[in-house]
Amino acid sequence: MNFRHYFSLLFICCIGLINIETLNAQNLTHETKQIEEIDSTKVRPKAILLTNIVREIQITNSNVKAIQRKIKIPESIKKIDSLLPRYAEFLKSEGEATNHFIKANPNGQKVDLTMITWSGYSSYLSGWMDKINDEQERNSILIENIIFQNQEWQLSYQNAIHKEAPPEVLESIENTLVEVQTTKNTILENNNFYLKLETNLSKEINYVKSVTNDLLALKNSEVYDLFYLRHPPIWKTSFGASNKDVAENSEVEALQVKSAENPNVGSDYMSSIISFLIFIGIFTLTMRYFKRGFLKYPYKDKDEDVIVAKNLILKKNNLCIIFLSCLFSELFLTNFPKPLTDSLTLITILAAIPLITPIMSDKYKKILYYVAVFYILNTAKTYFWYSGLGYRLYILAEAALVIFILYRFTSPYLKTLKTFEKGFSKLLFQLVPVVYILATVSIISNILGYTNLTDITLKISTQGTIVTMLFYALALIINGIVVSVIHRHFTVKHTYSAIERKNIEKKALKRVRITVYMLWGIVFLAMIDVLRPLITSLGDFLSEPYKMGSLTFTLGAIVSFSFTLFISFSLTKLVSFLINDGDGILRFLNLPKGIPAAISLVIRYFIIGFGTILALSALGVDLSKFNLMAGALGVGIGFGLQNIVSNFISGLILVFERPILPGDTVEVNNLLGTVSRIGIRASNISTFDGAEVVVPNNNLISNDLINWTLSNSTKRIEILIGTTYDSDPNEILKILVEVAEECDYLLKEPAPRALFNDFGDSSLNFRLLFWVHYELGLQAKSDISIGIYNRFKKEGIEIPFPQRDLNLRNVPESFNLIPPHDTPETPIAPVITSKESDEVENLDKNLKRPVVDPLKTDINSDGSDSDGDGAK
Repeated sequence: MNFRHYFSLLFICCIGLINIETLNAQNLTHETKQIEEIDSTKVRPKAILLTNIVREIQITNSNVKAIQRKIKIPESIKKIDSLLPRYAEFLKSEGEATNHFIKANPNGQKVDLTMITWSGYSSYLSGWMDKINDEQERNSILIENIIFQNQEWQLSYQNAIHKEAPPEVLESIENTLVEVQTTKNTILENNNFYLKLETNLSKEINYVKSVTNDLLALKNSEVYDLFYLRHPPIWKTSFGASNKDVAENSEVEALQVKSAENPNVGSDYMSSIISFLIFIGIFTLTMRYFKRGFLKYPYKDKDEDVIVAKNLILKKNNLCIIFLSCLFSELFLTNFPKPLTDSLTLITILAAIPLITPIMSDKYKKILYYVAVFYILNTAKTYFWYSGLGYRLYILAEAALVIFILYRFTSPYLKTLKTFEKGFSKLLFQLVPVVYILATVSIISNILGYTNLTDITLKISTQGTIVTMLFYALALIINGIVVSVIHRHFTVKHTYSAIERKNIEKKALKRVRITVYMLWGIVFLAMIDVLRPLITSLGDFLSEPYKMGSLTFTLGAIVSFSFTLFISFSLTKLVSFLINDGDGILRFLNLPKGIPAAISLVIRYFIIGFGTILALSALGVDLSKFNLMAGALGVGIGFGLQNIVSNFISGLILVFERPILPGDTVEVNNLLGTVSRIGIRASNISTFDGAEVVVPNNNLISNDLINWTLSNSTKRIEILIGTTYDSDPNEILKILVEVAEECDYLLKEPAPRALFNDFGDSSLNFRLLFWVHYELGLQAKSDISIGIYNRFKKEGIEIPFPQRDLNLRNVPESFNLIPPHDTPETPIAPVITSKESDEVENLDKNLKRPVVDPLKTDINSDGSDSDGDGAK
């Protein structure tokens, strides 16, 4: 039993659970329809007015013809009706063969394969049943319409007779009524046909289920216990088969010949092949798209996992397509012959080998080919009915081959183990002693006759390795797809954070590993026949009801509730990542700025709302009981939740009206920064000082808001400069424009402009205007200002600076002002006479008034006035 069989078995189990839920939903729908039929508020048929009778006759005749085309029994249903008797004979012969197969004491592997075969029969019959149910569902809708029209036209006919309508009108009404009644009778006949066909089909489905239950009972019997002595010791077994075995085998072969005479009418090979080819085509285009992303936007990364994932998509793209196509072929080729499906599995294994070998050392690459050999050996056992001793010697040799290969590639074990670093490879190598033990147990139990233990230990040793290799290759491919999606998402952006990208890659690859590990565990449990009883026990535990007061609940409902919410919020994060901005997956539509964010928000709200409803339904909550709560909630909103609702509605306005968008530079309430996120209640603004400010959405709507980058991201910068009066204004204007044009940050359109501003008190004032991208404004202003200074210095143009004239009054004659350059390095205290002392005292009196009277001026350093515009 290989990995694809386990995968298909899991898929069939999931389909069964979904069918159960669908039947429950159909029962609920049926009950709802019954309630609607007795609803007094339902529209009742009325007679059509004679003034509109002709037009309504034409409309009704057109509708009736359309319904007659729809109610014709499809060819697919007719084919089911004709094939069902033959398929019933086929199932009967297969059932007889299975009953003799059960009596022949088969090994566990053959029982598993037989159960998968009958699961395929059940799946195909279920597909037929779904087609019939679809037709019945459509007819049930059409019959309601026809019954309503029949009653309406009967009333209209009576009304026309009562009002003595012309004979021609009565004849037209009567013909229309006949057509409606004929259509009604046809629908009822077809429903009876579908009901009869459904009954016969249900019998076959029940028969398939009974055979499956017999196989399951055989599987769970004590004969298949691990420590059941199923056969005598190998030295007491002969190559010759007993008379009973010969009779059983001959009868099984006769039944197989008989069943071969009945064609496998349940296999619609052509439709399955077409679906499979469409799947391959879509998957091929997708993988090519991921590869073009790496080719169009090349990049380098030091992370080994990312490098391996990228190289897998770039260099092994075709192998990835072959591997995944063959891996999932079981979903489309369910009822195909077993040799074909086994061949596809072998191709899957062979395609996985070159996907894994690049990350393995040369010494261990050949061991992967032995894995394919073991698959061939395991598959060969299912095609032959061995005698007891021949089969046991076959699996004995297989177990010995496992030990030989392990010894060849791992000896000496301890020395080789030290060569491995931490990682998945070292973990696998540490499991080598376990495989040694399992293979040894398989040999010993086989010799002693405990063949059930032999089968399970050998299955773990060989098929466990096959499953591990396939899942490891699958994980590598998924890693490549994830890295490609993240790479495209970030590379098309103009700017992005490398740290954010690396964090997202690490989280995504970690979650991929966890998911693959979980799937591997499920398949491994199914391989050793533990999954089915585990699911049964877990289902019984989760469905056990608990009562707390008047509330009754189950753990399964709580788990379903939590899992549904988890899936919903995970999907919202994925949607937000993929289409939350103009650089997402919707960029090829060239939508206006902000529209992708609005689409993302609507999708996320829908997912959360729908997921919440599903979660509450899974929890068993009756949503109709929320009517009273909704009224109370409305009152609460009117009083205590006004602010919250106001912010919520404001958030919706911000998203759909788009006055601000993520990435815009805004100014509100003296707060200048970049919008980083628009949330449900509040938005985040990142200031240029590094602060993250949370602003309620209502403030952004009700207050004055300046958006510097809404329609465009350009800004006009102004530089004020003054020169002395001896400079030439015409030359200054020319120099300012030339300096501005030399800056790389300036926009060519509009071109920079230099203007003469005014005549200042001590300077000629000029104004330089130019346009740049908003984020480059400060840098451009700094570069151009320095350029102006350098150019003025080169041209000998003087930039005036503040000057003040000092008036000295009442200065005594003995007061000597020593210039700074004449001041001695070490001051010497002068000898003061009595006469000089009196003069100093008089000087102190004079200093009570200021020696210096500053002249007032309104000229700043750049020659402009205090207002910055040169006005006096």
